[in-house]
Amino acid sequence: MKKEEVSSMIDHTCLKIGATYDCIKGVCYEAMKYNFATVAIHPAYITYAKKLLKGSSVGITSAIAFPFGGWDAEMKVFEAQDAINKGATDCDFVINTGALKGRKYDVIKREMELLRKTCKNTIVKSIIEVALLNEDEIVKACELGAAAGLDFIKTSTGFFGKTTPENARLMFNVLKNTSTKLKVSGGMRTAEHAKVMIEAGAQRLGTSLGANIIDEWKE
Repeated sequence: MKKEEVSSMIDHTCLKIGATYDCIKGVCYEAMKYNFATVAIHPAYITYAKKLLKGSSVGITSAIAFPFGGWDAEMKVFEAQDAINKGATDCDFVINTGALKGRKYDVIKREMELLRKTCKNTIVKSIIEVALLNEDEIVKACELGAAAGLDFIKTSTGFFGKTTPENARLMFNVLKNTSTKLKVSGGMRTAEHAKVMIEAGAQRLGTSLGANIIDEWKE
């Protein structure tokens, strides 16, 4: 795979606690330099990032209910709509992990369907936090997301553990015959790691080290 193809798969992130305007500026400039898919940032910085990215093809991913996911569905919808109004092209929302683990699937189904409706002209990705889930829970979250018509299921926020290649392969196998794609994030630090995840089925990558990955990439 060529560097340009990998670049087009990357959501370049600045989602740490205490993210500064300098961090946002840095990821925006790197995203434009490397032609990344989007910058992934907290909602408070969308307006600032939109100004920096003006005239470029780089989108803006807004993190919704990040990183815990314990908002009710209506709050997630409000947050997503506000992000879209400010200029977000993608919304990555954290699901209610406790509801999933408690088998309250109607809660997950409802928030996924409401976010899909809210983001009808926006790419929407649900974050399922694989490090906290068993295999059955991962499969169920992917099935619910695909049934709701989400664009991507994303593995992790990166706050609660790393994504393994086994996690990615399991998710890809559930999603491969649907229109829903796999986004892998959480501990993506090297070109080799990115390569392994792409081979496991990732079609979007979330990382704060996108520039390093592309610089290291061997075609």
